[in-house]
Amino acid sequence: MEFFYSDSIYKNKIVLDINESRHCLKVLRKKIDDDVDVVDGRGNLYNGQIISFENNKCQIEIKNKHENYDQRKHYIHIAISPIKSQNRIEWFIEKSVELGIDEISFIQCERTLKKTVKIDRLYKTAIVAMKQTLKATIPKINNIIKINDFLENCKEKNRYICHLENSLRKSLFSFDEKIINNKNCILVGPEGDFTIDEINRSEKYQFQPITLGSSRLRTETAGVVACHLLNIINDK
Repeated sequence: MEFFYSDSIYKNKIVLDINESRHCLKVLRKKIDDDVDVVDGRGNLYNGQIISFENNKCQIEIKNKHENYDQRKHYIHIAISPIKSQNRIEWFIEKSVELGIDEISFIQCERTLKKTVKIDRLYKTAIVAMKQTLKATIPKINNIIKINDFLENCKEKNRYICHLENSLRKSLFSFDEKIINNKNCILVGPEGDFTIDEINRSEKYQFQPITLGSSRLRTETAGVVACHLLNIINDK
């Protein structure tokens, strides 16, 4: 099974862009009248049939539409400090999309070394991961903002912060009844962790301190583990 992606959908017709069309027709050897499956990144899956190939773009007639194809009852939002390596940021995006995630925010903390992120490039990574894992939804990816602004504007009901500062942190499994079928946000800090001031400020906004286990994890690994644990709890 192979998914293609398009955001050019008009009533009963889908148009694949040049890259998707090339993959469809040149790599996979699809032909006119062949059946294909297309996702729009908004949770919809379309079953269609190739009807033409013009101007290097493949046109598909929609036969069926499946709404909310991969919809889940729970919502996962990971807010993470960007790291210096773009490849490691992309790895986090790729793996979290594979696991299932709804929203990703980048937060600038006192110890954050990278002040910008390449949103367009990250969206491309998310699209590839979505198609490869047969999902239909691209997570919302937010540009970097200061952590204080994020704390003030976070809308998720359940809020958690991963840090290494004290022994008062609990496992996510301690909150499983609250987490299941609910909206959850987890903060993941920079290399060097959150500062004490940032931790104290987060707790004023009802962020509960948590641990992801006994190992000390790299930032991007912690983001993936947090995403995985939230999904595991909801899949019980």
